[in-house]
Amino acid sequence: MVSTRFVVRKVIPVVFFLICVIVLTRRLPLDIREDTPPDSEDVIEDSVPDFETLHRPDERVGYWNKFVADVKYQGERDNFVFIKCMKCATQTVAGALRRYAFTRRLNVVLPRDNNIYLGWPYLMDEVDYRPSEEKFNCLIEHAIYNRTIMEPLFPRNTPFITIIREPWSHFKSTFHYFKVDKIAGIEAEDPIEEYLNNIQKYEAIYKSRESRPYRYCVPDGFSVTKNLLSHCLGMPLGFPPGRVDYSQNEVLANEYIKKLDREFGLVMIMEYFDESMIFLKRLMSWSFKEIVYKKSNVGNYAKDAYPQYLKNIHREWSSVDYLLYDHFREKMELKIQSAGFGFQSELKQFRQVLSELNRFCASARRSSRINAKISFKHFTFTGYECAFLGEEVNHLELLQKRNNAELTEKLKSYKRTC
Repeated sequence: MVSTRFVVRKVIPVVFFLICVIVLTRRLPLDIREDTPPDSEDVIEDSVPDFETLHRPDERVGYWNKFVADVKYQGERDNFVFIKCMKCATQTVAGALRRYAFTRRLNVVLPRDNNIYLGWPYLMDEVDYRPSEEKFNCLIEHAIYNRTIMEPLFPRNTPFITIIREPWSHFKSTFHYFKVDKIAGIEAEDPIEEYLNNIQKYEAIYKSRESRPYRYCVPDGFSVTKNLLSHCLGMPLGFPPGRVDYSQNEVLANEYIKKLDREFGLVMIMEYFDESMIFLKRLMSWSFKEIVYKKSNVGNYAKDAYPQYLKNIHREWSSVDYLLYDHFREKMELKIQSAGFGFQSELKQFRQVLSELNRFCASARRSSRINAKISFKHFTFTGYECAFLGEEVNHLELLQKRNNAELTEKLKSYKRTC
């Protein structure tokens, strides 16, 4: 029979300790209890940096190379060309694509030096990008689409992808982003209304040589408000001077749009962003992990109650963009309708994953639990990857710095544009 003294000295302290552990565990938030991993291989053996350090990975290329050591899943496609149409949620899409390119150690078309564009708004030239002895896997940074220039740089059957946006909302975004009102000297309660009522006057000021010091990466004579979507997709629109202008011929413009339809594997629509990301996932045979995102570079322009006559002015001013957008939006809507119930189920699941992942990353960030992880049906996401997910990380600079470290000889510097 167990003595009373033994129970008091040995058993009761153990029971009390176990009760304390259970109580403290139950008081932890649910996400911490479920997502914090035990001491295991998930914890990197080196000293663990905090989130603020991880937000500056351009200074820690070696660390990130170690963390994202070669990853590869059967069936996924590595080759793609992404044409970024300015101010169309391209930074959000590009963030996902750059993460993919970095973790797979792909051969990426990168701007020379610390440039951010591949010749934009001019057609890309070999002086704009870092050379490679092998075919490139992908292109992500701003470049004007031209099949003749780009196709030879990539393996056969590399899909071309882009994303476009409703032209009126796109105009408002580019107007503010490129500071048209400030550079053109528009002093009015509503600069957009004033600009549209006097387009020729303010365009001449904005595009002039005298305004050059105030424009960021925009050359003389280039319009950031007229058919910018179509220009980014390579349609000849009279820039540089001397180039033919399809905006003066609706038949030629429509023929070019049909050509784009044949040549692009996917034209995403910003107003159907999640749907477009699902189609990207299917095209590339990726998982949800490759397309999860955190919105980047989002502007907020409150006023939208503009009279119809102003919108009509813009439609006439930027008419080719409306032709382009209407064509591909209709195609996207038909694509969604024909995709059926399976697509809708996948879309719903994707949005649930995004919601749970964003909640997890916010929790991991607040508590600095970068070793935490959350598991979904087909993939696991860690606090480290949360740090790599947001726009705080300069993914382009990270890719450039890794490329710098791998170069065997110094490249000749060249700065034609930004």
